[in-house]
Amino acid sequence: MDISTTSFYVQAKNKQHSLIGIRYANSLLSMTTRPPYQAEEAARLKAIYKARKAADPTLNQDQVAHECGWSSQSVVSQYMNGKIPLNITALISLSRALAFSPEEVSPRLVKAHYIDDVRQGVSNTTTLGSAGRLLPVIGYVKAGAFCEAIEQFQPSDAEEWVEAGGPAGPRSFILRVEGLSMEPDFKPGEKVVVDPDMQWETGDFVVAKRTRDQGVTLKQLRMEGSEFYLYATNPDWPERIIRLDEEWTICGRARRKIVDL
Repeated sequence: MDISTTSFYVQAKNKQHSLIGIRYANSLLSMTTRPPYQAEEAARLKAIYKARKAADPTLNQDQVAHECGWSSQSVVSQYMNGKIPLNITALISLSRALAFSPEEVSPRLVKAHYIDDVRQGVSNTTTLGSAGRLLPVIGYVKAGAFCEAIEQFQPSDAEEWVEAGGPAGPRSFILRVEGLSMEPDFKPGEKVVVDPDMQWETGDFVVAKRTRDQGVTLKQLRMEGSEFYLYATNPDWPERIIRLDEEWTICGRARRKIVDL
């Protein structure tokens, strides 16, 4: 082996060691930036899942995701592996799907939300009614901020908490309708369950946010040619059609109305 070949070999090995060192450092950083409770809660959740699967071998993560109202089993997998931290809504959904008490997996979340709920005079978010888990009811102004939120609203951020009335994803909320643009489909004051994790397509009712002022609107999504439009169903509404350009972002799909009798 001549000098030039030796030099090239040494440089290659050094580069390889550097890359390994960078990957190792990144893995250590990832491990150290996650709070300890994240791994602990994930381990408890995984243990419960394994116990349920041992009792019923037909159980799988797709079934759990379906029971939670989520579109993919990857969400379940990420919670069980500690890749994403649990929030109170995900915890409640999983507790229903796998039949466990929320305190078994995360006393931290249950304690925090229970105490806050009592102080605010709001129904306990861990209490499940016959129509499913409780979701925060918010207006158009707060909905703009909610579209960017990673964690669930705190009880003090919502006007009230209402049962979902059926399946709902972990980031779902209830939008209180404002204005007359969607009559007769939606009237002012009506409550609509909005799911940011549910896939939307043309014909669906969606909540969209305008970037420049965080303004939020509920509209029907329509397609003409290759363009999407936000459509007001009220035939007398002056600005009935809005082109869905880069200024607009869809925050979620409307799943159902909550009807007060």
